[in-house]
Amino acid sequence: MLPSLEIDLLRTFLAIAESGNFSRAAERVHRTPSAVSLQVKRLEEAVGRQLFRRTTRDVALTEEGETLVGYSRRLLALHDEAAARMGLPEVEGRIRFGAPNDSGIYAIPKMLGRFAGTHPHVDVEVRLDASRNLRSACDRGDLDLAIYTNSAEANGRSTRIHEEELVWIGRKHGIASERRPLPLAIAEAGCSWRDRALDGLARAGIDYRVAYTSEHCQGQIAAVEADLAVAPLPLSVARPPFVRLGSEAGLPELGRYDVYMRLRENAGPAARVLAGHVAASFAAVAGLGERLFA
Repeated sequence: MLPSLEIDLLRTFLAIAESGNFSRAAERVHRTPSAVSLQVKRLEEAVGRQLFRRTTRDVALTEEGETLVGYSRRLLALHDEAAARMGLPEVEGRIRFGAPNDSGIYAIPKMLGRFAGTHPHVDVEVRLDASRNLRSACDRGDLDLAIYTNSAEANGRSTRIHEEELVWIGRKHGIASERRPLPLAIAEAGCSWRDRALDGLARAGIDYRVAYTSEHCQGQIAAVEADLAVAPLPLSVARPPFVRLGSEAGLPELGRYDVYMRLRENAGPAARVLAGHVAASFAAVAGLGERLFA
C-alpha cells in the first residue's frame, strides 16, 4: 500500500526544510522541538526514506528530502486552497513578493491568479528586480517571499524549486542567427545569463555584437520576434513563433539554471500559502520547453 502523507507532518517537514533548524521550525508550527522530531520520524517511517542529514548545528535535506519538498508545497497549496473554498476563516493582509526580471514569465501570472482565487482578501505587492537584489531584500525583511536564479545554494532558508535549460532562441525562418557579427538581445551587465552567453560565444570564437539590451526579458523577446537578434532564454520561454538554436546554427550550449525560493524569517501564513502556489506553478511549467520542441 502507498504511504499516507499527513498534512500536519508535511507542514512540519517543510518548516524544517525552510528554516534549516528544528527549533525555528517548532516555533513556526507551534510545537515543541521534541514533538517536531517525532513528526519527522513518523514521516520518514511512512515514506521509508531518510529526509534529513542532521549535524550538531543544523540539518540538511537528503536527495529524497529535496524531492519531497516540491511535492509538499504542491500538496499543502491544494489543501489550503480546498480549505479556503470550504469557508474557513479568511486570511487578510499584504504580501511583499519579489520575482526576477528574467524568469517566471509564464509561471507567475498563473500562480498569482490561483492565489487570488483562494485568498481574495490578501493584497500582493510584486517587486521585479535582479536576483541578487531580491535575495538581499528578503534577508533584510523587505520582502516576505522571493524567488531568484543562480544566486544561492540550496540550504535551510533557500529551497530549489525549479531547474531548466538555458537555450538560444531565434525567430522561426528568421535570418538573425546567420548574421555576423551575431546580433544579440541580452540583459544588462551583471546578469548571469548574459555572462554565460558572452563567455560561451567567446570560447566558441563567434564574433558578436550586443544589438539590444533590456532589463526585462520581454524586451529581448520582442527583438527576437522581430528577427533583429537571437537571445539566451529559458527553454519554456522559447514558444512558437520561436525556435531553439543550437549546434546546427553553430551556437554553444548554455547549460541549465536553477530557481530558488526564500521565505522571510517568521513569514505569516498567507506568505507560506503563496510559497506553495509558487512551487506548484513552477512544477507545472517544468518540461514545457521539451514538449514544445519535441
